[in-house]
Amino acid sequence: MILPGETVLAAVSAGPDSTALLHALVKLRTRLRCRVRACHVHHGLRGPEADADAKHAASFARSLGVPFTRHRVDVRAFARTHKMSIETAARTARYSVLERVADRAKANRIATGHTASDQAETVLLNILRGTGPAGLAGIPPVRGRIIRPLLAVSRADVEAYCQDQKLAHRLDSSNLDTVFARNRIRHEVLPMLRQIQPRVDARLCRLAEIMRAENEFMIEQTANALREVGAQRPGEMGIACGPFASLPKVLQRRIVRSAIERMKGDQLDVELERVDALVELAVSGRTGAIVELPGGLRAERGYGELVVTALPARRPAHTGEWALPVPGQVSIRELGLAVAAAFSRARRAPSSPMAALLDAKGIKSPLTVRTRRRGDRFVPFGMKGTVKLQDFFVNAKVPRAERGRIPLVLSGDEIVWVVGYRINDRYKVSKRTRRTIRVEARRVAES
Repeated sequence: MILPGETVLAAVSAGPDSTALLHALVKLRTRLRCRVRACHVHHGLRGPEADADAKHAASFARSLGVPFTRHRVDVRAFARTHKMSIETAARTARYSVLERVADRAKANRIATGHTASDQAETVLLNILRGTGPAGLAGIPPVRGRIIRPLLAVSRADVEAYCQDQKLAHRLDSSNLDTVFARNRIRHEVLPMLRQIQPRVDARLCRLAEIMRAENEFMIEQTANALREVGAQRPGEMGIACGPFASLPKVLQRRIVRSAIERMKGDQLDVELERVDALVELAVSGRTGAIVELPGGLRAERGYGELVVTALPARRPAHTGEWALPVPGQVSIRELGLAVAAAFSRARRAPSSPMAALLDAKGIKSPLTVRTRRRGDRFVPFGMKGTVKLQDFFVNAKVPRAERGRIPLVLSGDEIVWVVGYRINDRYKVSKRTRRTIRVEARRVAES
């Protein structure tokens, strides 16, 4: 975990775990030939109790001759801004501070005081949440420059060390509040399980060790498979649907998660249901179908490819109306589109979702291009009766932010094509069709 000449930044909360960690690092720094620094993050949550923790941490570091940094963050404001729970916000903000402090101090490692007891609690908590192999792997001993030197040591051993070395430490009263799921695991669930299996903590830690090795193997397999079926381009990640469909489902799920991670930076809030929806979209979805994803992403089924891309910043809906002569073209810079229409004798529907073939009979020229209005209805291809455009968008999983910008092509007052999605069944090409009209939309720069 620590190489000679490295600087280690120890995260010190003033509790027994981090107190033992900092003390042990100082004791070993000559043998390890490393430099030790300490950092305390004040979360702004527990008033005078947290203030006392910060003072104790500073005093303890000073007594050991360790350079000390203290930072305060407003976790409640952070949680509101990022729509996180208090626990998640505190952890995210804490690691963000530690990374920044480590950068400034040129620290090679960030050491935290997680113990084997924390590992057992984490694995059990993840099981109850319905985790996969990554969750069963628990807390990694090393993640980037973050190290957990006490991960093989129980909390009882840490407390015994503090007592033996006469190390004063503080107790966080929030760790006793069973409103938090982890505290219920610690104070209620694990004590009950120990009555059935006295070595349940060790068994859970062993499970984490086994699953960590297996998960690392699957990560390697996923990376190899993604190189075969995936292509990363500026602003998007593509997955070739044909080769993807032939892979085992376990790899399909991991490839989808990996693609999201490459675009989003993490896999937070990516639920199994959403992952399976993407797998289904890639294997058997229709061209043009869309699945919304967390973190401002969406996945769209292209022609033979699933494309994960970042949604553009939300743009206002446009309510204009533009005439489209047949034949002719109209450029609609407000929507970033040019739409063209021409008479044709083609009979086969275009493969691109951005083109449509309509029966020319009954079409009134010029056509009209506009965006949706309250009460819009049409007859989607393959159906007999009209449906509300709003219901069609919901069923087609069209992102809410995009619905007001999707162009509609109308003949008179009747929608004949929802651009990129579906034509009106009344204007489909049939055996009785004598002449057709091809309408095509293409992207242009917006004004």
